[in-house]
Amino acid sequence: MLTLKTYFQRVPTFSGAALLCVLLLGLISSKLSAQSNEALAAEMIIVVNRSDPDSLELGQYYARQRGIPESRIVQLSAPTSETITVAQYVETIANPLLNILLDKEWVKGVKDSALDDFGRERLSVSIHQIPYVVLMRGLPLRIANDPSLLEANSENFPEQFRVNNASVDGELALLLAPPSTSMTALIPNPYFEKQTVSRTDANRILRISRLDGPTRSDVTKLIDRTLEVEKIGLMGRAYIDTGGPHQKGDTWIRAAGEMLEAAYFDTDFEGTKRVMDHRDRLDAPAIYMGWYRRHAHAQWRAPRWSVPPGAIGFHLHSFSGTSLRTTQTWLGAFIAQGYCATVGNVYEPYLEYTHRPQILLAHLLAGGNFGDAVAQSLPALSWQCVAIGDPLYRPFKVSLEDQLTHSENASFAAYASIREINRLLSVDGLEAAITFARAKFVTQPSLALAYRLAQLYAQADKDREAVEALKIIRYISKFAADEFVLVQKIADFLHKRGESELAFTLYQNILEERDLDKWLKVSLYEGGAPIAAAQGEPVIASRWQLEARNLKAPPTPNPAKKK
Repeated sequence: MLTLKTYFQRVPTFSGAALLCVLLLGLISSKLSAQSNEALAAEMIIVVNRSDPDSLELGQYYARQRGIPESRIVQLSAPTSETITVAQYVETIANPLLNILLDKEWVKGVKDSALDDFGRERLSVSIHQIPYVVLMRGLPLRIANDPSLLEANSENFPEQFRVNNASVDGELALLLAPPSTSMTALIPNPYFEKQTVSRTDANRILRISRLDGPTRSDVTKLIDRTLEVEKIGLMGRAYIDTGGPHQKGDTWIRAAGEMLEAAYFDTDFEGTKRVMDHRDRLDAPAIYMGWYRRHAHAQWRAPRWSVPPGAIGFHLHSFSGTSLRTTQTWLGAFIAQGYCATVGNVYEPYLEYTHRPQILLAHLLAGGNFGDAVAQSLPALSWQCVAIGDPLYRPFKVSLEDQLTHSENASFAAYASIREINRLLSVDGLEAAITFARAKFVTQPSLALAYRLAQLYAQADKDREAVEALKIIRYISKFAADEFVLVQKIADFLHKRGESELAFTLYQNILEERDLDKWLKVSLYEGGAPIAAAQGEPVIASRWQLEARNLKAPPTPNPAKKK
């Protein structure tokens, strides 16, 4: 991902629109952000592609689940490919959608007398009360660059901005923008870093998100899990992976991690230049934010990784969303694995014009919805960004207090208890945290909770109690893939406190698993070798050390390939 020091604007700000528009704005009701989900749902628009057999059915399903009137579903006849030309975008998406919105009087406006240079119909004046537009799977994702449509004045732009490629979503956000609005380069988003915008700006912008993914069932699962977590609350851990190519991106992602720590989430930070992988703990990934790898990998490609309902995924890369039909891209992998909210890019956006993860997260943590969080965290429109998720989704609608009271039987409830442990530790001190953790461990026995309780005991210099809390693990002979690193950490914890026999057994159990990731094996062999030696097993210790060296050695060149 490249950086850019110069910020430019290619059109005047929307707040300088015509007096007629200002007068019409007096008809607008109070701020959308103050409305309930029910009121927002009544005014939303769902856009589907009748050329795709699944698109309409998915749109209808989402409408039923959210209480959106079926009359608010707009059917277009667009290509089914993910990438389309500028002409296809104009002819099959932009102009038809604009006219439907006008015909149904969901938008009130005055059409400009002529088409623009791209063939688009434009509005000289517009007002609307549409809170969000949701694009369903089956609609094209991105618009290819067409150098023949670059305007003469584009020579004034920096070379990297002399393009009209973009996400379909980024262009549709400006469907109601003034006639002078070009498709070349980008324009600033008036919602960026703002809780509210002028009425003029609000009526020139459509806030867009998308319900999309590799398969139809992935999208259905996204919708269902979003609604599920709004009843029980988001539960799990947070994982923050910095060490990317630019300090600015690291600063954003670390700031997000610090917010999660302040909200008492158990949070792991990986700060080296390598990206997180199977060597790192990743159980119950309620929130993951990291960078910088082009393709999804490691745990995020695992077909049966246990992801909490409502999980939020973010991996900052210039091409994280070039396709949603594959699990190779980060956005496709997130959705296939069960994440419910993510953002990314379809072409090179340059670092300054990508979503700000810390702004997006701050709005969600404050109880806001995904649609507003996306709008506030996005610096530029008519550009490369996409947001996948239900705009009405509020991951923190349920408070931690309510989770502890009403959601204690949920699958990931132990992690809500761990979050409360962290809160008590911060507010009331170590003894209060231990008392609560001990009580919860009786009703919610789990490895994660046992490990957190053991950490508290160790902090209080009570190693005997810490070891006893972890001995639950001796009754477990088979571990899930998402528990392997947690088990390794427990084994190391036990070994340091004189329980090398149990620690050695745990390492042996994990290493007997089939299809372990290469780098996880390296970590296990290297971590287990000194424990094997301490347990009087020098042969096993030597073998594990040798296995680790062999795995780390570069592959031997094949002379036959050179011939």
